[in-house]
Amino acid sequence: MIVKAPEAQLHAAHEVHRQVVHFLRRAFAQDPQAFVFHDLRLECRGDVAQIDHLILHRSGLVIVNSSVAGQLSVNEHGEGVCEVTLRASSLPSAVVQARRQLDLLLAFLEDHAADLMDCSRPGSGPPSFAGVRRDVLVALPADSRVTATGDLTEWVRPGQVPDRVNATIRAEDSRTPGLCGFTATELTRIRTFLLTRHVPAPVLAAPVPRTARPVVTGPVRTSQERQAQARPRLDAACRSCGGTQLSVEVGKYGASFRCAGCGATTPAKPVCAQCGQPGKLSRKGRTFTATCAGGHTWPYWTNPE
Repeated sequence: MIVKAPEAQLHAAHEVHRQVVHFLRRAFAQDPQAFVFHDLRLECRGDVAQIDHLILHRSGLVIVNSSVAGQLSVNEHGEGVCEVTLRASSLPSAVVQARRQLDLLLAFLEDHAADLMDCSRPGSGPPSFAGVRRDVLVALPADSRVTATGDLTEWVRPGQVPDRVNATIRAEDSRTPGLCGFTATELTRIRTFLLTRHVPAPVLAAPVPRTARPVVTGPVRTSQERQAQARPRLDAACRSCGGTQLSVEVGKYGASFRCAGCGATTPAKPVCAQCGQPGKLSRKGRTFTATCAGGHTWPYWTNPE
């Protein structure tokens, strides 16, 4: 059962996260005994646990962290080094961070054990999460290259996550009772407790749109000079013939450049140089101005007379 959906704004461009969400939904959406939380954020004991994926099942808890793309090497200590472009980022924290999140989660639950755990079990002592099964996994990109010199037990592909969770549950079911499992009542209490204790991450304020700029006097420029200054640097060429004698046209499918040389059209796609977001064009006479969602505005193009 999917208890908490993913926060779209947190991982909009994170392919591994999306893959894990997909496979967990396909495996557990109809499972009444496995509860899946995505992007669960808990504040406990002055600290914050930001958990990518949590699976609460009848035998315990599994935390899944979504890793990054690149080439990963894992040493004998289970530490990883992921090569992204020309920089190498040490990733011992990928597994360690998941363990710390799990420790913080269990400490949070332990603080409320008296309310969450069933005190009526025969021969049970004070309510506690001390014997609960706990596991962590780190999901790697499906196309990543891995060089291993150590234990890869906790590193998995996104499609392997449900199988590993189910294998853990089956393994606990077949064991002689030793570790503490959850009753149906406890699962319901814990599920409701975690959902109600989720604290959304603070939303960053949007950039304040720029106000009017001071007028700067200078020499009078010709229309050709103004057009050259307004031209974008990346998409100001016909994709058919490479020509630069272009005019912006706005039609049913958006803005495009019309080539004076061959008549072909090329999509006009302004991109903000400050924040990287796409811009929307507005027209005043022959001049086109672009404005992005971040509030940045810049001259984009001036059509020839």
